[in-house]
Amino acid sequence: MTDTVRFVHAADLHLDAPFKGVDATDARVRDALVASTYEALDAVVSLCVEERVDFLVLAGDIYNSASKSLQAEFAFRDACVRLAEAGIRVFLAHGNHDPASSRSFDLELPPEVHVFSSAEVERVVFERDGAPVCALYGQSFRTAAETGNLALGFSRGRDDTIAIGVLHANVGGRPGHEPYAPCSLDDLRAARMDYWALGHIHKPEVLSEDPAIVYAGCTQGLQPNESGIRGCRLVTASPAGVSSEFVPTARVVWDALSLDVSTLGTIDELRGAIVAAIAGAGHDAGELPLIARLELAGRSEAHGALARPGALRDLLADVRADALDREPWVWVDRIADRTRPAIDLDALRDAEDLAGDLMRLSDALAADEAALAALMDEVTAPLAATLDRRETPQTDAASLLERARDLALDRLLAGEES
Repeated sequence: MTDTVRFVHAADLHLDAPFKGVDATDARVRDALVASTYEALDAVVSLCVEERVDFLVLAGDIYNSASKSLQAEFAFRDACVRLAEAGIRVFLAHGNHDPASSRSFDLELPPEVHVFSSAEVERVVFERDGAPVCALYGQSFRTAAETGNLALGFSRGRDDTIAIGVLHANVGGRPGHEPYAPCSLDDLRAARMDYWALGHIHKPEVLSEDPAIVYAGCTQGLQPNESGIRGCRLVTASPAGVSSEFVPTARVVWDALSLDVSTLGTIDELRGAIVAAIAGAGHDAGELPLIARLELAGRSEAHGALARPGALRDLLADVRADALDREPWVWVDRIADRTRPAIDLDALRDAEDLAGDLMRLSDALAADEAALAALMDEVTAPLAATLDRRETPQTDAASLLERARDLALDRLLAGEES
């Protein structure tokens, strides 16, 4: 097998994702979200056709749910037909959201589509003009909760000039992601693949250059913490090596913004800062619409005004109207008020009252690392005893002390004002 092969690596399409928890009361936002995963699939197919690639690799979670909708199955079948008509094959491995045991309407896919077995690692040879070009290895999830190390079953054949592995997996025990098909980088390297096409982690990431071990990321971000433009990889592989590039496919961009309002004293100033932050995020999203969540933080004179009944709701409605007039539009999904009253901490240190005593006690603890560590152990011991070690929150003692001090001061001073 001696030749160059070009293919697109995509994963985590999550067709028919419901986008729960989003306040999409505006029709433009609601319609854009409903269509976004399907339009991202169209973008992947268009890339394959325009670049005249040899095949498309899909590394799991094509559908968002094991109970697939007929609309989602029709959309995927139509995409595969379009690729087949262009002479482009499809190789796919199912993941935890769409395991082989999923309920299905059993729509017939074109013969150019190959679904990797869920019983074992399967080797398929891709041929061009009757001659072998490369070998693809893959295994689908049989059930959603696949906890075995599937990577251990992969092994490059002796005659493979180019070998590609396809797997939906959690490499290295990524926190915040289900530990499905867990494996290590060493496990993947041991299989001696030239390129690992991975799925499951939605953030695009190159884990290794040689061999190429790559998460394509999701084709369309599904929630605010999946900030930034998402897409797929365009890959060129030959016996001499592998190269790949990220290609955007998302049709809506998410962003989670944090705004420090410490220097802002009025609602007018605060609104201006919010509008500017949204404009900056919209610019970063380029020509795509943006859905943003905003957190306001810091000690500010504006805290009191924000705390008035209805104030945050009205502020959100006002900045939403402004942002929706942008082209492309920006939707402010929500604004979270994490501000606190403005307090002169230096002045409190000299005060001869309970607040002053609290400040001085906090300062003394911060200066005594041993005493602070002992206090932290005493406070967190009951929590640590009920959690698995891997789940125990990792906290910075100094930061935790500062947060506790400020919370106590807020309540203490609020009581004095009332």
